[in-house]
Amino acid sequence: MAKEVVVERVVACRASAAALWPLVTDTERLNRAIGLGRLTLSPNDDASAARHVVTTVSGGFPLEYEERPYEWVEPTRFSVRRDVRRGLVTRLLNAFELAPESGGGTKVTVRVSAQPKFGVIAPVLRLQVGRFVGRIAAYIEQVDASLGTGPGSRAPGSSAVDGSALERLAQPYLESLPVSAQAAGKQLVELVRSGSDLEVDRIRPFELADAWGVDRNLVLGACLHAVSGGLLELCWDLICPSCRTASERSRSLTELGAHAHCQLCDISFDLDLDQAVEATFRPTEGIRTVDEGPYCIGGPARTPHVLAQTVLPAAGSVELGAPTQPGRYRLFVRGGPAAIVRVGPGGAKRLEARVTAATLDPAQADLEPGARIVVSQEEPRERHVKLERVDFTQNAATAYHVSMLPEFRRQFAREVLRPGLSLRVARVALLFTDLTGSTALYTAVGDARAFRVVQAHFELLDSIVAEHQGTVVKTIGDAVMAAFVREEDAVRAGAAMHAGFRAFRQSEADAGELSLKVGVFAGPCYVVTANGVLDYFGQTVNVAARLQGAAHGGELVLPKTLADTAESLGWLDAQSPRELFAAELKGLAEPLTAARIGLDRSG
Repeated sequence: MAKEVVVERVVACRASAAALWPLVTDTERLNRAIGLGRLTLSPNDDASAARHVVTTVSGGFPLEYEERPYEWVEPTRFSVRRDVRRGLVTRLLNAFELAPESGGGTKVTVRVSAQPKFGVIAPVLRLQVGRFVGRIAAYIEQVDASLGTGPGSRAPGSSAVDGSALERLAQPYLESLPVSAQAAGKQLVELVRSGSDLEVDRIRPFELADAWGVDRNLVLGACLHAVSGGLLELCWDLICPSCRTASERSRSLTELGAHAHCQLCDISFDLDLDQAVEATFRPTEGIRTVDEGPYCIGGPARTPHVLAQTVLPAAGSVELGAPTQPGRYRLFVRGGPAAIVRVGPGGAKRLEARVTAATLDPAQADLEPGARIVVSQEEPRERHVKLERVDFTQNAATAYHVSMLPEFRRQFAREVLRPGLSLRVARVALLFTDLTGSTALYTAVGDARAFRVVQAHFELLDSIVAEHQGTVVKTIGDAVMAAFVREEDAVRAGAAMHAGFRAFRQSEADAGELSLKVGVFAGPCYVVTANGVLDYFGQTVNVAARLQGAAHGGELVLPKTLADTAESLGWLDAQSPRELFAAELKGLAEPLTAARIGLDRSG
C-alpha cells in the first residue's frame, strides 16, 4: 500500500477558541471560501456510519466518497473521514485542533491526510494537499482578522444581482411597510443586494432580528411583505427534532405530508407545526439566482446545540466527557435511542450506557461535571453518538408562529394545508368571545343599525388581537375565535377587550346594553384547512369555547391555574373581582376548576 500523505499547518490566532469555533467549524462557509466544488448527494443505508454518498469534482477530477459523520468536542477539536469510492485516493481525513495559548489567543492546527491509490501519484498529491491546507490556513487567518476588527466574517460568493429589478421593486416595497418596520426593510433590501449566496439562500427572520437588535415579529413581517412585493420567496423547511437541520424544503404548505425523515439521524418524525416546519426566505429568481450548494453536509456549526459527537463502532464502545457546566443534556444515538443526562454536584463519576436497536439504558443519569460517559453496543453497524444541550435558543420562525400573524392570513390566504391533513401544535392559547344582548339589539333598533354595531365591535376586537400578537381565526355569528402563541398575550388581550368595550359602549349610542363574555384556554391542538383557511380543532378548542360559555357579561373566564399565574405575574390586576367555580364541561370526565374574573361588570 502506498504511503499516506500528511500535511499539517499551524495558524497562530489572536482570538479565543470560543470566538473562532462557530466560524472555523462552519464548513459550508469554509468550503465555499476555499473554492471546493458543489456536492451531489445520494442516501447510504449500509452498516457504516456514513449516511450519504457524495459526488463532486476535486482538482478537475471526479470524486465519489462516503461522508462519515463529523466528530468533535466543542470548542477544542473536530474532524471528518471520507472513504473514497471513486478517485485517486482511498481515504481522506481532515482534522482541526484549537488550543488556547498561555499568553492569550489560540493555536489552530490543520491536518489533512490522504491515502493515495498508487505510490507514483504521491508527490503530486502532496502538492495538491499542501495547496488545499494553505487555502484553509488563509481562511482561518481571515476569520481571525475579522474578529479582531469587529464586523465579523462574511460568507464568500455572491451570485449576480439584477440591480434594476431590485431598485424597481424596493421602493414600493419600503413604502408598503409600516414606519416601525422600514429600517428593517432597508436592511433586508441591502442583504438581498450584497449578501452572499449562503446568507440569502435560507434567510431566517428571527436570526436576523437578533443580529440587528430589533423585534422578531417586526423582521418577520418585513419578510412577508417582501414576498408580496416580489423581492423574496417563502419556503417551508422541515426540521429534524434531533439535529435541528432542514431535511427537506417545500415551496408551499399544500406540499406537506404528515411525516418526514432525516437521513442523517435515521429517524422519522411528525410534522408538528410549532416544532418541525420553519418559514425561511430567499430572493426571487427574477432578482438573483442563488447557488444553493451544498458544499458540505456536516460540521459542528450546522448543529450548534451539539457539544460533542463521535462514531460508535459496530459491536464496540466509545467514550465521551460530560460537560463541565451544570445543566440538563441529552445523549442521542443515531436511529432514535436517547437518554437525559443531568450534570451537577453529587453526580456519578462514570456512566456506562448500553445501546440496543431502539433503546439506550439507562434512560436518565446524574453525573458530576466532566464525568466519563462510555457508550457501547452489540449491534453490527456503526452509529454516531452525540451529547447535546436540551435548553437551546430557538431561532426558528415556525409555521405555527408565522400563521398567527394577521398579515400572513391576509397576504397568504392560499397558504393552507392540503385537504384532509391535520398537523399538531404542542400548545396554543385560544380565546373565544361572545356578545351578550345582541339579539335584543336587533329587535330594538333593526337589522341595519345592529349589524353596524356588531361589525364595529369586530373591528375593535380584531385590532386588540393583532396588538397582542394573535390572529383572529374566524367569527361565528357575533362571536370571535382567536389564537395566540403565548398564554400571556391571550390573557392580556382578554383584559384589553373588556377595557376597550367600556369605551366602545360610550362611543356607540346603540351599544349601551351590550357586554362581552371572554374565555381563554391553552393546550395541544390540531391545525387543518377549513373553508379555505387555517383552523383549529380538538379538545382544547372545545374547552376554550365552553369556558367562554360559562362566563357572564363583563367576565373573563380562565382555568384556575392560568388565573393564578396571570395574577402572580401581573398579566391581570390582582384587585379584579374573582370567583372560583367548578366548570362542568362536555367532554371532560371531571369538572374543571375555573375563575370568573369581573373586568367590566358595569356592562
